[in-house]
Amino acid sequence: MPGAFGLLSDPHPSHFPADRLVENRARFDAHKLNRIGAFTEGTITKIAWSEHGNPYQLARQTPNILVNGNPKPVLVVWDELGRAWFECPACHRRCKHIYFDGLACRICCRLDYASRHLHRSVSGVHRIVRWRRMIGIDPHPFAPIPKRQRHHKRYHRIVARILLEERALLGHLQTVTHDLERRARLRGMIPK
Repeated sequence: MPGAFGLLSDPHPSHFPADRLVENRARFDAHKLNRIGAFTEGTITKIAWSEHGNPYQLARQTPNILVNGNPKPVLVVWDELGRAWFECPACHRRCKHIYFDGLACRICCRLDYASRHLHRSVSGVHRIVRWRRMIGIDPHPFAPIPKRQRHHKRYHRIVARILLEERALLGHLQTVTHDLERRARLRGMIPK
């Protein structure tokens, strides 16, 4: 049953591990390092991810950057607009961020963004909220939708999508309710 509603014995608390999210990983940002002058020839920069973490030492040797004296340098490349980018040592792609752990880009470290894994417990809710915000009405599912004149074509097209998605969500919630009632009957919480 999708959406266990806070049961402690949920075998899949999260389908995507938190340690593989970009937001939870320490990284070097090429644009910020360039702004603070870390890419100036001969510069040594110390970076600490947290108060208790080990600081990283960056040393600039044209055209590379050395991290903690690592013999494997990270190449710094420049685009036609004068912006600094890293070249991933693993796949040789141009990237803005290099992650501390593997000294590689997001794809090589197999990381993903947290926003791609939000609102996945009940399908359709996030779409309904987004569409409701697009037309400027109450974002909560099943809230009343105000009437508009017939010439508001975009509004009516989005309202039709919302109603269709809410109908599908209602069907999903009915199956969830049925499953919860069945569990409650089996446990003796409600009479049979």
